[in-house]
Amino acid sequence: MRSVVVFGERECRLVDEPEPDLTAGKIKLRVRYCSVVMENVGLWTGSDPRLRRPGNPLYRGYPLPQAGEVIGEVVEVAPDVSGVTPGARFAAYAAYREVQVVAPDAWTAVGAAVPAEAAISQAFAGTTLHAVRRARLELGDDVLIIGAGPMGALLPAWSRLAGAGRIVVADLHPARLEIARRLGATHTLNPQHDDVKAAVAEITEGNGPDVVFDAGNAPATFPLALDLARTQGRVVVLSWHTRPVTIDDITRDFYHKELEIIATRATGPGAAYRSPYLRWTGQESQRLIARWMSEGRFDPSPVVTGRRPLSEFGAAMEDLVANPGAHLKTLIEW
Repeated sequence: MRSVVVFGERECRLVDEPEPDLTAGKIKLRVRYCSVVMENVGLWTGSDPRLRRPGNPLYRGYPLPQAGEVIGEVVEVAPDVSGVTPGARFAAYAAYREVQVVAPDAWTAVGAAVPAEAAISQAFAGTTLHAVRRARLELGDDVLIIGAGPMGALLPAWSRLAGAGRIVVADLHPARLEIARRLGATHTLNPQHDDVKAAVAEITEGNGPDVVFDAGNAPATFPLALDLARTQGRVVVLSWHTRPVTIDDITRDFYHKELEIIATRATGPGAAYRSPYLRWTGQESQRLIARWMSEGRFDPSPVVTGRRPLSEFGAAMEDLVANPGAHLKTLIEW
């Protein structure tokens, strides 16, 4: 079977590996699609924390399989597994390996009518849904989203569904801002042309946003989020920061404003934590997303800006580096 493996900085290639055998209680999936986003580029260029020196809690080093969003099709089912038939599709965050043997509930079943352009965002939609849950949005809250990458662009949709009032998205790329508008942004700002601080103050009638999402993945976006949030506002850090972030003025931007800084990790608590007191585990959120995509209530397909065959995986990363404004998420067909 084919796998996409990173062997060193800017050294990513397809390799042949043994195909895993089906075992009891498992299903065998053949990958049909994966995606290319900036996280994949980080693995390729070496900026991802998983490739740094030992001591980093995420460290794994080279060689490392590329990983991310995957859609697989069931090709074989163990005799002791019921309720799953060949041809069914499942989605998850996984290594980019052509054949996967997993427990039926380890991945999320996606509806037969959901197009690949939507289903590919199943996993990352869970990350953004969890971030909005962590933000504790209330009806009418004003929201600012800094960064409209493949994660940030999904935040307007969840914020709107959660009852947000004005949803402002700031990004450097016009194409990304257009996608954010399609997904629910009420206002968009481009820092190259707009005075973001003045515009946000005007949009929020001088109050400032109730919630600011830092989805910018750059050292400058975190202090900007603190600066723009209202007094007693909430700053939710969604970014996969690969460089240190700092609070420039802890007295002005943190202490006097009594800000809450909220971390958010992937899709949320594991299924083992499910109880009457913890409703929304990551698995439960994934099932909700799949159901709402099937019902047409949530459609993340606008974030897919291109489609390529697996043989052009490297070219897709090159294009994303060269023109990030035009290539938000590329759907890779196996």
